[in-house]
Amino acid sequence: MMDARLDRMWSLLAVAVGALAAVVALHSDDLQFAVLFLLIQGAVFGFARPAGAWRWALLIAVCIPLSLLLNLAVSFPSPRELSGAARLFVAPLIVFFRSTSPVSAGGVIASGMSVVPALSGAYIGAWMSRIAARPLDS
Repeated sequence: MMDARLDRMWSLLAVAVGALAAVVALHSDDLQFAVLFLLIQGAVFGFARPAGAWRWALLIAVCIPLSLLLNLAVSFPSPRELSGAARLFVAPLIVFFRSTSPVSAGGVIASGMSVVPALSGAYIGAWMSRIAARPLDS
């Protein structure tokens, strides 16, 4: 019972980190920074929870194509066009999840490759966890 709750908590945390990765990917012109972010976060989750490391990588990496797909499907207004409470509560979300450059369908499909650095990081982290768990030979 406790293990299932712990897995749900880690899953929610992975989705939150994935949303942060999506914001980084949407607002960064440098692809290398987003790839490094995915690699490091995958390694952290793989080290912390090595069983099923692929789950953490997928939960983190899937947020990038989903955010691009959202930008392709929905036309976000400018935060300056909002008024009242919408400007206070919705404008920060629009600023975070609105792409700074035009999004194409090819870009959404290509962003599926974000799974590769996340999976690499998750399995590197799982490997490091197993090495750290070994007793030292005296």
